[in-house]
Amino acid sequence: MANHACIAIGINRYQFLQPLNYGQADAQALQQFLVEQANLPSGECLLLTDSSLPINNQPTYPNRETIWQWLEGSRQHSHTNGVNSLTRNWRWFFFSGYGVCWKQVDYLMPIDGNPNDIPGTGISVRSLLKALKDSSDDNILVILDINRSPGLQAGAPAGAETVELAQEMGIPLVLSAQLDQFSHEAAALGNGLFTAALLEALRYYHIDITLADLDQYLGDRLPELSKHHWRPIQTPLVVIPSPNVKQQLILPTAVNSPIPQKTDEGIKATPMFGKSPDIKETYTQEPPNGATAPGQKKPVPSLRGQAMTSLVPATSTDLNQRALTPMERASYPEWESQNTTPKRHWWQQGYVLVGGVVLLLLVLLAAVTIRNRPAWIGQQTIERGGEEERERGGEGERGGILPSQPIEPSASPRREEPFVVKPTLESPTLDESRLEVNQQTLAQAKRLIQPNQASLFSQAIAQARQIRPGEPLYNQAQQDITRWSQVILDLAEGRAKQGNFGGAIAAAKLVPGDDPSIYGKAQQAINRWQVSAKQQQQNQRIIQSAKQQLRRNQASSYNRAINILRKIPSGQPGYAEAQQLIARWSRQIYLIANSRAWQGNLRQAIQTAALVPSGTPSYETAQKAISRWKVGRR
Repeated sequence: MANHACIAIGINRYQFLQPLNYGQADAQALQQFLVEQANLPSGECLLLTDSSLPINNQPTYPNRETIWQWLEGSRQHSHTNGVNSLTRNWRWFFFSGYGVCWKQVDYLMPIDGNPNDIPGTGISVRSLLKALKDSSDDNILVILDINRSPGLQAGAPAGAETVELAQEMGIPLVLSAQLDQFSHEAAALGNGLFTAALLEALRYYHIDITLADLDQYLGDRLPELSKHHWRPIQTPLVVIPSPNVKQQLILPTAVNSPIPQKTDEGIKATPMFGKSPDIKETYTQEPPNGATAPGQKKPVPSLRGQAMTSLVPATSTDLNQRALTPMERASYPEWESQNTTPKRHWWQQGYVLVGGVVLLLLVLLAAVTIRNRPAWIGQQTIERGGEEERERGGEGERGGILPSQPIEPSASPRREEPFVVKPTLESPTLDESRLEVNQQTLAQAKRLIQPNQASLFSQAIAQARQIRPGEPLYNQAQQDITRWSQVILDLAEGRAKQGNFGGAIAAAKLVPGDDPSIYGKAQQAINRWQVSAKQQQQNQRIIQSAKQQLRRNQASSYNRAINILRKIPSGQPGYAEAQQLIARWSRQIYLIANSRAWQGNLRQAIQTAALVPSGTPSYETAQKAISRWKVGRR
């Protein structure tokens, strides 16, 4: 990693593969954190994305050639002089893009990676890890957020060899998912789920993050994000080849900078040890940067009940001593504070007791007053009415106004309004009953949901719409509707990536108009996918027409079929399939030519081999054979 503390690679627009949504954003977010929050010089964090700018006239476009140029450039001379790994700096390598396994060999796919020629266009993980390890004596942390596309799998899942190589070479490794899982993205996050959890962990621990912290945080948080965004469960796979590095600070540091270590004072101030009086506050309050504190979640065992969540060699120290989890460290100062509380004097305790009794009496008096208020008011009304009648009678006797005389309007008696008894705390109110109904409505809506079923999300939205404006839980219902609408759109986009444009359009049409932003995106996607669906139908007809041209052992028929397939433009549906057929059929032409050469018909073999089109994997092999056959050699 020539003179770089971190290399971050993120790819969206592949030339021969379905595009990703947030590979570039993942790499940019990590680079932004390291530069802006971890104070890493921008020149020491290399960013290779679809749109990254050149550096000193050197390209940063993440194709295979450019990536290898940066990896194999001027090698950084070791400045550690072979000292123990505990005093070495750390270097990071981050990749967000496609990963594939071909013939039991793992490859990372650069932006020009071709599924028809994986060994020739991909970057083997073995050569990558070797280059990283040879580039410096520093500790290397490899973080791979690889997308295992089902269409790229050819045998074992990508990552199996990577785990073995990391253990063999002693390189700490973090994979975004278990070997039998897939990495997922979420539009609401603007990143992949794994990278979102990684950034949360970095913001929470900041410069005090260790491999153990990262392992625990990702193992707890990533499954939570998967559930929250209605994705299949995703659990990271962490390889820690040596227990010695488990508690080391792993944040990348500038080249030739002082190596960060936890001094006695620093240890007391960090969340790693429960001796600081303000650690409780640190772990119980929400961090200002928005990261979720792991201490707020239920602690789980290190293995978490799932296969290969974390691979750490077992030692006697690990078996007999277990590091405190953030929750345990948070509770330790609380125990100290309870035992160090100063004792009160007897007269202070008396004041507290008397005050409590007085407060209790006031509460009881208020309760009695509220309960008997209607009876008192009614009694006062009756007494006040009797007094008014007696006053009016007295005035008549004194000769002011006789009963037989008409009464002036101004002197008419005031009409008493009927007293309405307001509901007390003992009688349920309308809001309380409506709250219970709406809670049941939302619960029923959530029970309808199943992952990858857009129609069920639509039914849940219809259920949540029963909660009207102004009713309890209306805002919560609107939030759920917005989130579920986004999930429907995400499901539609996933179907489109797999070439299922009909299913994508059907799902996108289920996106409601409650959120204009999401609805607008869905309508734009429908228009785009309708065009792609027509292109897919046209290109499928071209592919079928090409297949109909084939004749067994007739090389010219394969050549005609290849020319037909070349009518399918790059980037359109069916292009990848056409390229696979072109590679297969060009190989078949060469095999026919080679068979004729072995039969001694060199002239016909040369004519046949000349039919292998240029730009195909078999073209160079055919040209070499032609040169050999022209001089009479088979």
